[in-house]
Amino acid sequence: MAETYYCEKCNKTMNGDQFYSSNNLDKYPNDGKLNMCKKCLTLHVDNWDPETYLWILQEIDVPYIPDEWNKLLASYGKDRRKTTGMTILGRYLSKMKLK
Repeated sequence: MAETYYCEKCNKTMNGDQFYSSNNLDKYPNDGKLNMCKKCLTLHVDNWDPETYLWILQEIDVPYIPDEWNKLLASYGKDRRKTTGMTILGRYLSKMKLK
């Protein structure tokens, strides 16, 4: 059975794949899962305004490389109405964790 986690913002319990992980095990003991689910964490992310997502990258311990972010934004952010806070961030994290 998959391990479940509790989101402190929406007060729901969900599977671990609904939470981002950090390498900072001092702040996020055990396995590094953040205390908010992906949906809550990215609720106010504006993909065109770094001030709204840089703190998330810092929490997750992933560097911000503007060129890489902008490439993803050019590919997946063409329609601002359909681009959510998770659209670019999720792809960016996947790309950065591969490198």
